[in-house]
Amino acid sequence: MHRQLNFKQACVRLRIPEQVLRDAVKYGEVPCRKQGDEVVFDADELEAWGSRRILALRQRDLAPEHAAATRQDVRTPAEDTLLPALLRPAYVDLDFRSKTRTSVIRDLVDWADSLELLCDPADLLRQLEEREAFASTALPGGIALPHPHHPDPYLIMEPFMLVARARKPIWFGAGDDAPTDLFCLICCGEHMRHLHVLARLCMMIRETPFLEEARAAETPEAFLEAAFVNERAVLAKLR
Repeated sequence: MHRQLNFKQACVRLRIPEQVLRDAVKYGEVPCRKQGDEVVFDADELEAWGSRRILALRQRDLAPEHAAATRQDVRTPAEDTLLPALLRPAYVDLDFRSKTRTSVIRDLVDWADSLELLCDPADLLRQLEEREAFASTALPGGIALPHPHHPDPYLIMEPFMLVARARKPIWFGAGDDAPTDLFCLICCGEHMRHLHVLARLCMMIRETPFLEEARAAETPEAFLEAAFVNERAVLAKLR
């Protein structure tokens, strides 16, 4: 049975002001329907729209949203960083050999399964394919952030992120029509943390030399150091 949310519940779930959601409803940008005098939302459809919205935000809108998510999501200052809990050297492949958009998704799932990170590999593959069909997760700059259509915790053993740097760039549907060579498979299991990680990575991509340093990294450890340093640089601007 689909979960149904009213307007206020939808705003809380996406951590956005009511006016932002009202505008999205007005202009037909978000899936919803009328139930009597109320607007209601299917939670799964809303979550998918929320992740697509994060990836498409302009910098002036992304920065305050990321700051608000950080304030709401963390419980102590030590929890400000998100990536150290998701990444390990074994989760970084700097010589990824997939050659097509389809094989990227399949190979990422096979890799995660080989690391014993998945409860249901087939369902994760289906959800990743559904998410890419909904809208590509590729961004300008040559990076893609594939993630499940619905970040349910039952899909995974624990939250993780896999990072793959392709031998040759692959067309993955980026808005600038440029190929993609960096892929970050994000599996958080919990919706609000998932949106927070997306916003954090988008901030790193736009405001730090993360992409340049990721492409220059010669070892998984060097990649992780670049990721963690640039995440801390983003956080420093919030303080």
